[in-house]
Parts: sequence; C-alpha cells; structure tokens
Amino acid sequence: MTLPRNDGLTPDDMSAEVLSADVVIVGAGSAGCVLAEKLSREPGRHVVLLERGPGRWPGPEARDLRRLPIDDHAPYAVRHATDLDGLTAARGSAIGGSSVVNGGYFLRWHPEDFADWPEGWDLDAVEAAYSELDGGGDGDGGTMGVSPVPDDELGDAGTSFERYWSARAAVRPLDDRWPVTGVNRVLGNRSGMERRTAAQAYLEPALDRPNLRVVADCEVRRLEVSGGRRVTGVRTDRATFRAGEVILAGGTLGTAQLLLASDLEPLGGAAFLDAGEHRGLAVSYRRKGPAEPGMVLPSVVHTVDGLEIRCYRDDFAAYIDGLPYSGPMVEVTAMDLSPVRLVADGERVRLVFGEPSAEVTAAMRAGADRVVEMLHSTELAGIVVPGSVSVAAVPGFSQHTWGTMPMGVRTDALGAVHGTEGLRIVDGSILPTGGHSGPHATVMMVAVHIGNRLSDEG
Repeated sequence: MTLPRNDGLTPDDMSAEVLSADVVIVGAGSAGCVLAEKLSREPGRHVVLLERGPGRWPGPEARDLRRLPIDDHAPYAVRHATDLDGLTAARGSAIGGSSVVNGGYFLRWHPEDFADWPEGWDLDAVEAAYSELDGGGDGDGGTMGVSPVPDDELGDAGTSFERYWSARAAVRPLDDRWPVTGVNRVLGNRSGMERRTAAQAYLEPALDRPNLRVVADCEVRRLEVSGGRRVTGVRTDRATFRAGEVILAGGTLGTAQLLLASDLEPLGGAAFLDAGEHRGLAVSYRRKGPAEPGMVLPSVVHTVDGLEIRCYRDDFAAYIDGLPYSGPMVEVTAMDLSPVRLVADGERVRLVFGEPSAEVTAAMRAGADRVVEMLHSTELAGIVVPGSVSVAAVPGFSQHTWGTMPMGVRTDALGAVHGTEGLRIVDGSILPTGGHSGPHATVMMVAVHIGNRLSDEG
C-alpha cells in the first residue's frame, strides 16, 4: 500500500521555497499518527505530518509478529550507535514508526507509576486514554486491537515460565488491563499474527481529510527558530515548512537529534541530552529442542524490587536476519532509571551509557540468581540443556530511551517546551518518570490524552 494523494511533494510544491500549515508534526510513528488524526478533526486546521521513512506502507511480511524487521538492511528501521560493544539502538523509520518493527508488546504501566506526574494526569484521565487504545478489558481491544497472547501461543518456555512463577507470585487475570506485581501475560497490539500499527489504527481512517497532508521520504534537518525562542517551522531535505506550531513526535532519539541540531536558547547550545534507559542482564541457556515460532515475548513477571523478568520465546537470531546465534534467554530488566546520554553525532544521536546505580545493579544480580534457579527447576527440565545456563557479565539495554524533556521540568503537562513559543513535544521524551512496563502503550496513551486536549482547545 502507498499513501493515496499524500505520497510526497508534487513538482509544484518543490518549486515553492516555503510551505505553510497551522501545525507541522514531525514523525508519523506511534504518537505522530495519533496526533495527526485528532488534530485534523477540526476542518479549519491544516495539519502536515512529516515522516523520514518511505511512503509505501509496510505490508504483512513486515508486520509479522514472528519476525523483528530491524536488521542492518531493514527498509523500515534506522540504527543509532552506542558505546556498548557491538550494540546499536534500532528505531522504526516508516509510516507507523516503531509500531511497525517492535515485538507487539502493549502493556500499561502500573497505576502507582503516575503518582508523581503533573496536574492533569490523574488516574481517571490516564485510564480513559489507555482504554481508547486497548479497549479497557471490555473485549473489543480498542483502536490498537489489544489482546493477551492466547494459551496456545505461549510456547513451551512461556508455559513453563508461567507455571513456575504462578506458584510463587500473583497472576493477572487475562481479561484485566492493569498489570500486577507478579505474572503478566503480555498484551499485544495485533490482528492475528500481525502487528496492528498506529498508522492502521489512526492515520489510515483520516487520509481523505483535505486538511491533512502526509509527506513521507522527508527528513527534517532542524527547527526554524526566530530570536532563539520562537519556533516558526522546520527545514527538511526537500522544503521548508512554516507553522503556527511544530510538534516533535519523532521518538526520544529522533526528537533529541532535532533539538540538538537547532539554535534554541533554552537548551543553551547543548551537545547532549540526558535520558533514562532500562538496563537488563541476560540469563542465557541452550534448548533441548527447537522452539515453536510465535511472538517473541509472551509473558513477563513484575517484581516488588522494580524488575521485569522477560521470558523470550527463542534466540533473537530466529527473529532478526543476520544476527548470530547466541541462545535463548530470560532477561532481568531494571525498570528504574539507568542513565544514558544522547550525544550529537552527525545525522543520528549516539547513546553513551552511564553505570546503573549500586541499587539497580544489586537488584539485577539478585533477579538473575532467581532466574538461574528457575531454569534449573523441574518446570523447565524438559527445555533447558543441563549445564548450559550462564549470566551476562555486563547489562545490555532495552532500546526504551525516555525522559530527555520531562513534563513538569522542561515541558508543561501537554508537552509545550518551557522558554519557547510554537514548540511542543509528544513522545517518550516527555515521560517524567519510568514505569513498571515497557513504554510503547504509555507513549501512545500520552498522545491520545494530549491530542484530545489540543483538539478540544482548537
């Protein structure tokens, strides 16, 4: 599928030096698609959505939950360098953004994760925005088609993992949407064995609106800034767009690149932005037999000390083309903030990791010990080759960078950047805290809530 009518700039457009809109949204990903649909509901508001990825929509082969299309030659992803040996950070570069290439995991955060969010983010508002996306447990799955991994898709490792932990911890009922401290069957944004993307859920139904224009294959290079504080538009590799407001929705890494490349006085010529990440220790093992194909992460455990224990179905080499085999793993991930610095480095920011705190490191090591015990248990005896279990010497990371421009500190409760005019951020950059779960569902929840508020105000 290609974008009808909206596929790129026409020759007449290219002859113009400046193009204008009421709102320019940078990034047609998980947040940008939501915002484009909601803000273009007002017929008098001209909305332009810019996306660096190709104008063709990812087909079923790209959306297959049994694959992760983030290899070095993947058409819908870009990679960012890190200072961790051999590791890069992959992000979606497509109509639909990272919802096209991720594992389909769509868990809410826990209710207590929002206790320190700014005014306006009370739990009723959060619940309403989540429920639009996931159906609130009433059976329809919401706009994103959310449902739990069914029993017959757990696989042998997932089934044994849940059997082991259900005897030792609480278990979230499958119909519930709020996770628990204990066993949480993964909720996925899916249609059968395909990811349901933000573009399918929000952008596709709005494409025929005459006041919405989507421009793909369009890399935004910098913000246009007047007087150091007034953002007047964006400069791309194809044209300059003027706007009454620019909304950055390029993901934490993409948005950081634009902020660092632009002359914004509130950032004071910064060469980097500090953020949070989720660091994790891999506990690897060898299998006695092959794993059945299926969704990469069917079940997780949330612990009282802030860990998410992730039981991956198989070696990541089974999902990512060109990745060398290293064995399946259970990852012990610390969901508390671990520091990472996003450094300006040409066209993409580079991730430079700080050391996790002593408390986070101790929690991961203790969690890894518990996983080793699990892998040696009778529940896993039919799967794990004896003597094959090993714990990584150093932690990796989850590719969940967040919090460079947190609400209540650098932005207001709706993402407007303090000290500027005409600039708003709506993506993982503005998350003011971390949560017990991965951020995808919460980033989209933020976009739903802010999009609704801005649409009402318009």
